[in-house]
Amino acid sequence: MRQLAVPLLIVLLVYLLQCVCWTHPGTQVFSLEPSGRKKRGFLWVALKLKVYLANPLPPLQALVVMDWPAFQPEPERIRLNQADAEPLSVTWDKLTVSRSGHKLLCNGVVVLHGSMEHLKPVQELLAKLKRAKVNERRKQLESWLRKATDMAAAAEQLKSYFHKARWMDLAANLEFFLLFMILPMVYYRFGTRSLWIMAGIILSTSIFIAWQSWRLHRIFFPGDGDARFKSVFSTVLSPIYAIRAADALARELLAGFHPVAVAGVLCSPKEFEAFAGEQLRANKFGHEGVSWYRDQLQHALSRMLKRNGVDARQLLDAPEQDDNCVAYCPLCRAQYTVMREGCADCGYHELLEFGKETGPQAAVQ
Repeated sequence: MRQLAVPLLIVLLVYLLQCVCWTHPGTQVFSLEPSGRKKRGFLWVALKLKVYLANPLPPLQALVVMDWPAFQPEPERIRLNQADAEPLSVTWDKLTVSRSGHKLLCNGVVVLHGSMEHLKPVQELLAKLKRAKVNERRKQLESWLRKATDMAAAAEQLKSYFHKARWMDLAANLEFFLLFMILPMVYYRFGTRSLWIMAGIILSTSIFIAWQSWRLHRIFFPGDGDARFKSVFSTVLSPIYAIRAADALARELLAGFHPVAVAGVLCSPKEFEAFAGEQLRANKFGHEGVSWYRDQLQHALSRMLKRNGVDARQLLDAPEQDDNCVAYCPLCRAQYTVMREGCADCGYHELLEFGKETGPQAAVQ
């Protein structure tokens, strides 16, 4: 048994690394399960990355990564959000769109990260908007936001995935037990003569997972053949990768939907409302300023919340007042015992007095 301990420890460490999900800081990550939740990652400042850990133990759950485009398209121009600067305003006739690896760039500014299957529809949308006239462009943008905030469509996509992936999930969980529990016990009982039999069983399970992964990838990502080949090839070669085969499928399963719509189908009602309020406040009071696009997105999110029994205006109301506090920040909801020029936590420039909310707290339609 001691002879197997070191290799098993190495395999376990490699498996834990396989459970790590790397994203850029602007993404939202959710656990893919019927009673899922929003994940909180670790920000690696030096690499400008955020690190998330998927549940390494059965029942295995993958992570859904949501990356909303960092631009503000409007009928007459498009604003490109920049991390440490004001949005770059570009007229549609001057817009240039390119793709570099897993990045979509507009006039040299990275606006979206993802696979080819994720980036291609957004690139086509921008090309379509660029060719359209102003009135047509307005309708196209409104239609795009309606589809992106369609919780029913996101729920249907998720339901379809759970139904079609049930056999692959069972096989992946079986592979975990074979590799980390059954193999050590069989080796302890029968010695090295059992390893070839166990290797055959594990390989057979990996091949079945690879076949299921290929089938599901063709259903949900029909145009990304390169990623499909890489996933299937890695699954056959590595039992560790096979256990986490669902990660590659789930990562962009709900790409194209707004993160609030995804939270509505994956999170508990309480967590959904909290996240929706956070996103509404970020959109309404964010540093990018007021714009036609932000108003349209606010309306689309509010309509979606209303259809699902949530009043967006209540999510923008003042927080419950703490003792001795006289003002609060409408963006991050930090509270203060004295009035000051701006929020010390998030930097928002205008605090509001409890009971005197005006202007910035205008009702959401």
